[in-house]
Amino acid sequence: MKIKTSWDLGLLYKNSDDPKIEKDLQAIEHGCQAFEKKYRGQNFTASPATLAQAYNDFEILNKKLGEYGPSWYFALRTDLNSADNKSRALETKYNERLTGAMNRLEFFELTIAQIAPAKQQAFLKHPALKPYVYALTLIFKQAKFNLSEGEEQLKSLLLPTSYSMWIDTQNKLLSQQIIKYRGKGLPLAEAMAKIPDLPKRDRRLIHQEANAVLKSISHVAEGEINAVYNYKKVMDKRRGYEKPYSATILDYENDEPTIENFVALVSKHFKIAHRFYKLQAKLLGEKKIKLADRAVKIGKIKTKFDFPTSVSILQSALGKIDQEYLNLFNDLLAKGQIDAFSQKGKKSGAYCWGNGQLPTFLLLNHVDDIRSLETLAHEMGHAIHLELSKRQPPRYQGHSTATAEVASTFFEQIILGEIADRLPPQEKMILLHNRILGDISTIFRQIACFNFELELHQKIRQGGQVPKEEIAKLMAKHLKSYLGPAVEIIPDDGYFFVYWLHIRNFFYVYTYAYGQLISKALYEKYRSDPTYADKIKQFLLAGRSMSPEEIFKSIGVDTSQPAFFEAGLKEIERDIAELESLSKKQ
Repeated sequence: MKIKTSWDLGLLYKNSDDPKIEKDLQAIEHGCQAFEKKYRGQNFTASPATLAQAYNDFEILNKKLGEYGPSWYFALRTDLNSADNKSRALETKYNERLTGAMNRLEFFELTIAQIAPAKQQAFLKHPALKPYVYALTLIFKQAKFNLSEGEEQLKSLLLPTSYSMWIDTQNKLLSQQIIKYRGKGLPLAEAMAKIPDLPKRDRRLIHQEANAVLKSISHVAEGEINAVYNYKKVMDKRRGYEKPYSATILDYENDEPTIENFVALVSKHFKIAHRFYKLQAKLLGEKKIKLADRAVKIGKIKTKFDFPTSVSILQSALGKIDQEYLNLFNDLLAKGQIDAFSQKGKKSGAYCWGNGQLPTFLLLNHVDDIRSLETLAHEMGHAIHLELSKRQPPRYQGHSTATAEVASTFFEQIILGEIADRLPPQEKMILLHNRILGDISTIFRQIACFNFELELHQKIRQGGQVPKEEIAKLMAKHLKSYLGPAVEIIPDDGYFFVYWLHIRNFFYVYTYAYGQLISKALYEKYRSDPTYADKIKQFLLAGRSMSPEEIFKSIGVDTSQPAFFEAGLKEIERDIAELESLSKKQ
């Protein structure tokens, strides 16, 4: 099979001047306009039957909208080449038109949300509305937090200026910062990415310089953080959310008490992370380590994983689980839906993109190491989840943010299991250490971040603003909470808040920890019983047709029980104990 390693964006449009772009834009605008004309001002919620007819028309419209991708096309072009200013400008221009078109549909769900609570159960139980029960349930849950239609439209128009531009400015400022290393100037992001792989003196020196740079620009971050957190405070108060994280949890379709209990449980078990970092210090020959040593590997996996090799390994792993997964992967490779290698101007990192019935695209920056193979498996997990969910009707396609990371990290664990037998004994120990590092960072570090966010929101809501020195002090406190006594945290380490972009995407971080622990449980079930692969597929096919809790319960995983997550945490403890035992033999 011939492998394409660059995107073929011709799957969307031939080029930036393709007349189909304007044709599709007009189709979206006309479709939204026609739906609005047909239903605005009409009493389509008079009965379950009239609502069912209106919802069916809404579904037909959404199916058509899911076939068009004008703004997405230019966003993808820009990610391949940041210097493509024409694409950036057209993306902005077309987004404005699309926002205007979609605002015409704002009235529809807002009108449904006005169905009196006393009548809601009758609507939900009516046979004509059976296909829409979960979608209606979400609308009814959101109802008490809705603003007026005009306010909702104004919010979508002002969001880019009152929130996004602040964050974009911060990102641009960070991208301009340079760290000096061995006589060369390295971009801040590149320098920080190098830290775990450098000798002790070098990594601590770069970490120290990074702290100094972040502190020197913290006055901008102070204004930015206070602005966007106050923006959220105003929106939460206007909508009626009681807690800073309530809007996020509702948007991600999770159960709030379940997530509160989950965060409390992981925080209670920070001692597991403390135990690991005590071992980390020992493995590095130190009594106490610094923050720069947090993610240092204990050795290098020298086995190379070039892109063809990585593809072959993932093909083998997917074929063992389900032939359809392998077929989906091969299709992406053959059709030019995976952009594999770094190039000047290309967006860093990796992601999976898809929308409606449009082709799914994976962006990678493969560099022939084991982490790049894990990343390929991770993004392919997202792709499989996305592609299988397309069998759902438009309202249930895709996935909630809370389930997205379960799919990706499950396939990441599959690939780690696949390659373990290919490594020599010494590299297997390194792989175990790397896996624990990943679990600690994904679970405990992210929940420490959640706790930091919550306390910062509370302080800003009480005091109006918090100075940068206090934000840094708060960050240092929460870093220390999960790192424990084996890691020395100095005051300047707290200025990492300037760089940690996740804290601008309010409380998103809990989904990393939530997804990692659930995927570990699914992997263990699959490993002990390969027929459980059918249940995994059931989860992936579900899309967003149920709440995350209901989806997992349907395949035998009850996330409402603390014991479920405790079992995953104990598994990490067992891994640490195994590493402790192996380290004594070295």
